[in-house]
Amino acid sequence: MMQYDEDFLRELNQKVNLADYVGNFIELSPRSNGDLYGKCPLHDDKTPSFSVNTRENLFYCFSCGRGGGIIQYLMKYEGLSIDEAVQKVCRLVKIDPEKLCTSETVRFLRKMKREASQKEVKHPILAEAEYLKYADEVPAEWLQEGISAATMKEFEVRVDKRANRIVYPVRNRAGELINVKGRTRFPNYKEMHLQKYINYKTVGTMDYFQGLHLTEPFIREKHEAIVFESVKSVMKCWDCGIKNTISAEKHALTPEQTRLLISLRVDVVLAYDSDVCYQNAKIAEDIRRLARFTNVYIIEDQEGVLGGKEGKNSPIDLGGDIFQKLYENRRKVGVKFGL
Repeated sequence: MMQYDEDFLRELNQKVNLADYVGNFIELSPRSNGDLYGKCPLHDDKTPSFSVNTRENLFYCFSCGRGGGIIQYLMKYEGLSIDEAVQKVCRLVKIDPEKLCTSETVRFLRKMKREASQKEVKHPILAEAEYLKYADEVPAEWLQEGISAATMKEFEVRVDKRANRIVYPVRNRAGELINVKGRTRFPNYKEMHLQKYINYKTVGTMDYFQGLHLTEPFIREKHEAIVFESVKSVMKCWDCGIKNTISAEKHALTPEQTRLLISLRVDVVLAYDSDVCYQNAKIAEDIRRLARFTNVYIIEDQEGVLGGKEGKNSPIDLGGDIFQKLYENRRKVGVKFGL
């Protein structure tokens, strides 16, 4: 469910003549004060108690106490969700909700889009042969970490023997190959001056989440996206039957990733590694941006079961039972987080 600020709803409520709309369903009669009265459709109204204030474009029932504008009318009397009500009003007046630019929320969304438009997002689609050339092997070290061979096959994990790296494909939301990512198998990679992870192709703008092409149906089913830092965490969750997950491949979102999360229109749960501080300025800003549009929760290692900052463990690293306890204690955060 999207979250709308009061300015947005107030402005949208003024776009439809409430008396004209309600008059299609309820017989309204004028009173001396200029208001219109009719029988409330939600209860046995023997005398007209449903009123429409034509000056304020609002309704109120003196019997059941319901009131508001066109949005509230559609929700209470037609049983629509707030998203459905907003969409219906926009259809009625033939406008794009993002053009209601006096709303703080919508101005913010338009600003994000302008920022994104200044960056050219182009990910050339790669031929599948670019990935299939790597060895079709299951890395033993990931098996030892508890990721099943079946799940690694599902996520197309392979091995680059020449570079001694575990590799996996980077796919866009449609499942098209746009990159290949490799993780070194050398335990002493720092001493060897090697990067732990590398992108085999030019990264470009991070406007995708790792695993979304597989997990989006489950995210929509649960109406919730759990965001991890790495694809390994997504795979570990998959093995535990938790499939509404994605990987940001880091713990700070790009504006494009934020927009993508908002477009999913689901609750967001941030499940970053135990060494990450959510109060970090960039992460807190990500949270505030998301919280303008949806419910946001954070998973914290408050009892130190993951080893805290020294442990650097993902919330799923110690198994599904520990993750479930951490998930149950997730904390809802809002637009003032970190301020």
